[in-house]
Amino acid sequence: MAEQKSTNLCDELVTFIALCYNQSAFAKESLNSIISQTWAPSHIYIIDDCSTDNSVAVIKEWIDETRFPATLICHPQNQGITRTMNEALSLCKTKYFHPWPCDDLMMPDKVESQLTYLENLGHEVGFLYGDIQWIDNDGNVTRESILDNRKKLFPNGAMPSGNVFPDLVKHGCFIPTASGLYVTKALNELGGFDENLYAEDWDMFMRIALKYGIAFKDQLFSKYRRHSSSTEMKKGAKYWDGHFKILPKYIGINREYDRLIWNKIGRDAIDATKDGVGGMGVWIWKVARKTANFKLMYDYWVAKRVCLNFRHC
Repeated sequence: MAEQKSTNLCDELVTFIALCYNQSAFAKESLNSIISQTWAPSHIYIIDDCSTDNSVAVIKEWIDETRFPATLICHPQNQGITRTMNEALSLCKTKYFHPWPCDDLMMPDKVESQLTYLENLGHEVGFLYGDIQWIDNDGNVTRESILDNRKKLFPNGAMPSGNVFPDLVKHGCFIPTASGLYVTKALNELGGFDENLYAEDWDMFMRIALKYGIAFKDQLFSKYRRHSSSTEMKKGAKYWDGHFKILPKYIGINREYDRLIWNKIGRDAIDATKDGVGGMGVWIWKVARKTANFKLMYDYWVAKRVCLNFRHC
Protein backbone atom coordinates (compact mmCIF):
# COMPACT_ATOMS: atom_id res chain seq x y z
CA MET A 1 0.00 0.00 0.00
CA ALA A 2 1.35 3.39 -0.95
CA GLU A 3 2.21 5.63 1.97
CA GLN A 4 -0.37 8.39 2.40
CA LYS A 5 1.15 11.86 2.26
CA SER A 6 0.49 13.86 5.41
CA THR A 7 -1.39 17.12 5.09
CA ASN A 8 0.55 20.33 5.65
CA LEU A 9 -1.84 22.18 7.96
CA CYS A 10 -0.04 25.44 7.27
CA ASP A 11 -0.61 25.18 3.50
CA GLU A 12 -4.19 24.11 4.08
CA LEU A 13 -5.00 27.15 6.21
CA VAL A 14 -2.81 30.09 5.19
CA THR A 15 -1.31 31.73 2.10
CA PHE A 16 1.96 33.65 2.43
CA ILE A 17 2.69 36.56 0.13
CA ALA A 18 5.96 38.40 0.72
CA LEU A 19 5.88 42.01 -0.48
CA CYS A 20 9.08 43.73 -1.52
CA TYR A 21 9.99 47.26 -2.49
CA ASN A 22 13.65 48.28 -2.27
CA GLN A 23 14.37 45.87 0.59
CA SER A 24 17.32 44.00 -0.87
CA ALA A 25 19.38 44.37 2.30
CA PHE A 26 16.80 42.51 4.38
CA ALA A 27 14.90 40.27 1.96
CA LYS A 28 16.82 37.03 2.50
CA GLU A 29 16.57 37.17 6.29
CA SER A 30 12.90 38.08 6.11
CA LEU A 31 12.08 35.25 3.69
CA ASN A 32 14.04 32.81 5.84
CA SER A 33 11.87 33.75 8.82
CA ILE A 34 8.82 32.59 6.83
CA ILE A 35 10.14 29.23 5.71
CA SER A 36 11.70 28.51 9.13
CA GLN A 37 8.36 28.59 10.96
CA THR A 38 7.52 25.69 13.26
CA TRP A 39 4.49 25.32 10.98
CA ALA A 40 6.20 26.12 7.70
CA PRO A 41 4.63 26.54 4.27
CA SER A 42 5.71 24.45 1.30
CA HIS A 43 5.19 27.36 -1.11
CA ILE A 44 5.10 31.16 -0.94
CA TYR A 45 4.39 34.02 -3.31
CA ILE A 46 6.78 36.96 -3.58
CA ILE A 47 5.67 40.22 -5.21
CA ASP A 48 8.24 42.87 -6.06
CA ASP A 49 6.64 46.26 -6.68
CA CYS A 50 9.17 47.48 -9.27
CA SER A 51 12.08 47.95 -6.86
CA THR A 52 14.76 50.37 -8.00
CA ASP A 53 17.51 48.57 -6.09
CA ASN A 54 18.71 44.99 -6.67
CA SER A 55 15.87 43.37 -4.70
CA VAL A 56 14.76 41.14 -7.59
CA ALA A 57 18.29 39.81 -8.10
CA VAL A 58 18.59 39.13 -4.36
CA ILE A 59 15.25 37.30 -4.28
CA LYS A 60 16.17 35.17 -7.31
CA GLU A 61 19.48 34.36 -5.62
CA TRP A 62 17.58 33.34 -2.46
CA ILE A 63 15.31 31.06 -4.48
CA ASP A 64 18.35 29.44 -6.13
CA GLU A 65 20.18 29.05 -2.82
CA THR A 66 17.29 27.62 -0.81
CA ARG A 67 15.56 25.79 -3.68
CA PHE A 68 12.36 26.74 -1.90
CA PRO A 69 9.22 26.63 -4.09
CA ALA A 70 8.32 30.28 -4.58
CA THR A 71 6.36 32.13 -7.24
CA LEU A 72 8.01 35.48 -7.97
CA ILE A 73 5.86 38.23 -9.48
CA CYS A 74 7.68 41.36 -10.65
CA HIS A 75 5.74 44.53 -11.40
CA PRO A 76 6.96 46.44 -14.48
CA GLN A 77 5.68 49.64 -12.82
CA ASN A 78 5.29 50.58 -9.18
CA GLN A 79 1.69 50.05 -8.04
CA GLY A 80 1.89 51.13 -4.40
CA ILE A 81 1.09 49.20 -1.27
CA THR A 82 -2.71 49.12 -1.40
CA ARG A 83 -2.96 47.90 -5.01
CA THR A 84 -0.26 45.35 -4.31
CA MET A 85 -2.10 44.16 -1.21
CA ASN A 86 -5.25 43.61 -3.28
CA GLU A 87 -3.26 41.66 -5.87
CA ALA A 88 -1.84 39.55 -3.05
CA LEU A 89 -5.33 38.99 -1.66
CA SER A 90 -6.51 37.77 -5.07
CA LEU A 91 -3.89 35.00 -4.88
CA CYS A 92 -5.19 33.78 -1.53
CA LYS A 93 -7.49 30.74 -1.66
CA THR A 94 -7.07 29.71 1.97
CA LYS A 95 -8.88 30.62 5.18
CA TYR A 96 -6.14 32.97 6.34
CA PHE A 97 -4.12 35.59 4.47
CA HIS A 98 -0.57 36.46 5.50
CA PRO A 99 1.06 39.33 3.61
CA TRP A 100 4.57 40.04 4.79
CA PRO A 101 7.00 42.94 4.12
CA CYS A 102 10.48 41.84 3.11
CA ASP A 103 12.25 43.74 5.87
CA ASP A 104 10.50 42.38 8.99
CA LEU A 105 11.05 39.09 10.81
CA MET A 106 8.59 36.54 12.14
CA MET A 107 9.16 34.86 15.47
CA PRO A 108 9.63 31.11 14.81
CA ASP A 109 6.25 30.04 16.24
CA LYS A 110 4.16 32.94 14.92
CA VAL A 111 2.12 30.94 12.45
CA GLU A 112 1.63 27.87 14.62
CA SER A 113 0.54 29.94 17.60
CA GLN A 114 -1.81 32.19 15.64
CA LEU A 115 -3.44 29.45 13.59
CA THR A 116 -3.97 27.33 16.70
CA TYR A 117 -5.46 30.28 18.57
CA LEU A 118 -7.84 31.30 15.79
CA GLU A 119 -8.95 27.74 15.03
CA ASN A 120 -9.91 27.28 18.69
CA LEU A 121 -11.33 30.75 19.32
CA GLY A 122 -14.96 29.68 19.06
CA HIS A 123 -16.22 32.80 17.28
CA GLU A 124 -15.59 34.59 14.00
CA VAL A 125 -13.17 37.51 13.77
CA GLY A 126 -11.41 39.25 10.90
CA PHE A 127 -7.91 39.77 12.28
CA LEU A 128 -5.65 38.63 15.10
CA TYR A 129 -2.89 40.82 16.53
CA GLY A 130 -0.28 40.67 19.25
CA ASP A 131 3.03 42.29 20.17
CA ILE A 132 6.14 43.19 18.19
CA GLN A 133 9.68 44.33 18.85
CA TRP A 134 11.41 47.13 17.01
CA ILE A 135 14.76 46.35 15.40
CA ASP A 136 17.23 48.53 13.55
CA ASN A 137 18.95 47.90 10.21
CA ASP A 138 21.46 45.59 11.87
CA GLY A 139 18.80 43.55 13.64
CA ASN A 140 19.47 45.02 17.07
CA VAL A 141 16.38 45.26 19.28
CA THR A 142 15.62 48.92 19.96
CA ARG A 143 12.33 48.30 21.80
CA GLU A 144 11.48 45.02 23.50
CA SER A 145 7.73 45.50 23.32
CA ILE A 146 5.72 48.05 21.36
CA LEU A 147 2.61 47.28 23.40
CA ASP A 148 4.11 48.07 26.82
CA ASN A 149 3.39 51.76 26.33
CA ARG A 150 0.19 51.27 24.36
CA LYS A 151 -1.36 49.17 27.13
CA LYS A 152 -1.36 52.33 29.27
CA LEU A 153 -4.04 53.75 26.97
CA PHE A 154 -6.59 51.15 28.04
CA PRO A 155 -8.37 50.23 31.29
CA ASN A 156 -6.33 47.86 33.47
CA GLY A 157 -3.63 47.80 30.80
CA ALA A 158 -5.61 45.28 28.71
CA MET A 159 -5.30 45.56 24.95
CA PRO A 160 -8.79 45.67 23.42
CA SER A 161 -10.48 43.05 21.27
CA GLY A 162 -13.88 42.65 19.63
CA ASN A 163 -15.36 45.86 18.22
CA VAL A 164 -12.31 48.05 18.73
CA PHE A 165 -13.58 50.72 16.31
CA PRO A 166 -14.00 53.43 18.99
CA ASP A 167 -10.46 52.73 20.25
CA LEU A 168 -9.05 52.90 16.72
CA VAL A 169 -10.67 56.30 16.23
CA LYS A 170 -9.63 57.67 19.59
CA HIS A 171 -6.04 56.38 19.66
CA GLY A 172 -5.24 55.91 15.98
CA CYS A 173 -3.77 52.67 14.66
CA PHE A 174 -2.54 51.14 17.91
CA ILE A 175 -2.55 47.67 16.32
CA PRO A 176 0.93 46.64 15.13
CA THR A 177 0.21 45.35 11.64
CA ALA A 178 3.34 43.21 11.51
CA SER A 179 2.06 41.17 14.45
CA GLY A 180 -1.10 40.04 12.72
CA LEU A 181 -2.94 37.50 10.61
CA TYR A 182 -5.97 38.27 8.43
CA VAL A 183 -9.08 36.17 7.87
CA THR A 184 -9.54 36.01 4.10
CA LYS A 185 -13.34 35.91 4.16
CA ALA A 186 -13.50 39.21 6.02
CA LEU A 187 -11.21 40.97 3.56
CA ASN A 188 -13.10 39.67 0.54
CA GLU A 189 -16.51 40.57 1.94
CA LEU A 190 -15.26 44.07 2.73
CA GLY A 191 -14.09 44.50 -0.86
CA GLY A 192 -10.36 44.44 -0.18
CA PHE A 193 -8.12 47.39 0.62
CA ASP A 194 -8.96 50.97 -0.34
CA GLU A 195 -6.59 51.84 -3.19
CA ASN A 196 -7.21 55.57 -2.72
CA LEU A 197 -5.30 55.50 0.55
CA TYR A 198 -1.59 55.94 1.23
CA ALA A 199 -1.59 53.29 3.97
CA GLU A 200 -4.15 50.52 4.18
CA ASP A 201 -3.97 49.10 7.68
CA TRP A 202 -5.81 51.64 9.88
CA ASP A 203 -8.79 51.87 7.54
CA MET A 204 -9.02 48.11 7.13
CA PHE A 205 -8.83 47.51 10.88
CA MET A 206 -11.74 49.92 11.41
CA ARG A 207 -13.83 48.16 8.77
CA ILE A 208 -12.99 44.74 10.20
CA ALA A 209 -13.73 45.88 13.75
CA LEU A 210 -17.19 47.13 12.82
CA LYS A 211 -18.30 43.99 10.96
CA TYR A 212 -16.34 41.07 12.44
CA GLY A 213 -14.32 42.16 15.43
CA ILE A 214 -10.60 41.79 16.05
CA ALA A 215 -8.88 39.28 18.35
CA PHE A 216 -5.83 39.82 20.55
CA LYS A 217 -3.29 37.30 21.84
CA ASP A 218 -0.76 38.61 24.34
CA GLN A 219 2.36 37.21 22.71
CA LEU A 220 5.41 38.53 20.86
CA PHE A 221 4.94 37.59 17.21
CA SER A 222 7.29 39.67 15.09
CA LYS A 223 10.28 41.95 14.79
CA TYR A 224 9.48 45.17 12.95
CA ARG A 225 12.41 46.86 11.25
CA ARG A 226 12.02 50.54 11.96
CA HIS A 227 14.11 52.65 9.61
CA SER A 228 13.83 55.88 7.63
CA SER A 229 11.64 54.35 4.91
CA SER A 230 9.16 52.78 7.34
CA THR A 231 5.64 54.13 6.80
CA GLU A 232 5.15 55.54 10.30
CA MET A 233 8.50 57.33 10.06
CA LYS A 234 7.49 59.25 6.94
CA LYS A 235 4.83 61.55 8.31
CA GLY A 236 4.15 64.32 5.87
CA ALA A 237 1.42 65.66 3.61
CA LYS A 238 0.67 62.24 2.07
CA TYR A 239 0.50 60.56 5.48
CA TRP A 240 -1.87 63.17 6.91
CA ASP A 241 -3.95 63.30 3.75
CA GLY A 242 -4.75 59.64 4.40
CA HIS A 243 -6.09 60.47 7.85
CA PHE A 244 -8.47 63.07 6.46
CA LYS A 245 -9.68 60.62 3.81
CA ILE A 246 -10.22 57.76 6.26
CA LEU A 247 -11.99 59.36 9.22
CA PRO A 248 -14.85 61.12 7.32
CA LYS A 249 -15.78 57.76 5.75
CA TYR A 250 -17.22 56.67 9.10
CA ILE A 251 -19.25 59.75 9.99
CA GLY A 252 -22.94 58.95 10.33
CA ILE A 253 -22.79 55.51 11.96
CA ASN A 254 -24.02 56.89 15.27
CA ARG A 255 -23.72 60.07 17.34
CA GLU A 256 -21.13 58.70 19.74
CA TYR A 257 -18.83 57.61 16.94
CA ASP A 258 -19.34 60.96 15.22
CA ARG A 259 -18.19 62.76 18.36
CA LEU A 260 -15.04 60.61 18.55
CA ILE A 261 -14.31 61.09 14.85
CA TRP A 262 -14.65 64.89 14.88
CA ASN A 263 -12.47 65.14 17.98
CA LYS A 264 -9.84 62.95 16.32
CA ILE A 265 -9.92 65.03 13.14
CA GLY A 266 -9.32 68.13 15.23
CA ARG A 267 -6.34 66.62 17.04
CA ASP A 268 -4.90 65.31 13.77
CA ALA A 269 -5.26 68.73 12.13
CA ILE A 270 -3.24 70.28 14.95
CA ASP A 271 -0.56 67.58 14.69
CA ALA A 272 -0.44 67.91 10.90
CA THR A 273 0.07 71.67 11.29
CA LYS A 274 2.95 71.02 13.68
CA ASP A 275 4.44 68.72 10.99
CA GLY A 276 4.35 71.60 8.53
CA VAL A 277 1.30 70.54 6.52
CA GLY A 278 -0.72 73.49 5.29
CA GLY A 279 -4.44 73.90 4.73
CA MET A 280 -5.54 72.50 8.08
CA GLY A 281 -7.54 75.59 8.96
CA VAL A 282 -10.50 74.27 6.96
CA TRP A 283 -10.65 71.12 9.07
CA ILE A 284 -10.17 73.07 12.29
CA TRP A 285 -13.15 75.29 11.45
CA LYS A 286 -15.32 72.27 10.56
CA VAL A 287 -14.49 70.55 13.84
CA ALA A 288 -15.01 73.70 15.90
CA ARG A 289 -18.50 74.12 14.43
CA LYS A 290 -19.42 70.44 14.82
CA THR A 291 -18.18 70.13 18.40
CA ALA A 292 -18.53 73.73 19.65
CA ASN A 293 -14.89 73.45 20.71
CA PHE A 294 -13.70 76.88 19.61
CA LYS A 295 -10.58 76.60 21.74
CA LEU A 296 -9.36 74.43 18.88
CA MET A 297 -8.98 77.59 16.81
CA TYR A 298 -6.58 79.02 19.39
CA ASP A 299 -4.62 75.74 19.52
CA TYR A 300 -4.39 75.81 15.74
CA TRP A 301 -2.96 79.32 15.63
CA VAL A 302 -0.43 78.45 18.33
CA ALA A 303 0.67 75.43 16.28
CA LYS A 304 0.78 77.57 13.15
CA ARG A 305 2.92 80.20 14.86
CA VAL A 306 5.38 77.56 16.12
CA CYS A 307 5.52 76.07 12.64
CA LEU A 308 6.24 79.44 11.06
CA ASN A 309 8.96 80.15 13.60
CA PHE A 310 10.70 76.95 12.51
CA ARG A 311 10.02 77.92 8.84
CA HIS A 312 8.81 74.51 7.71
CA CYS A 313 5.18 75.23 6.86
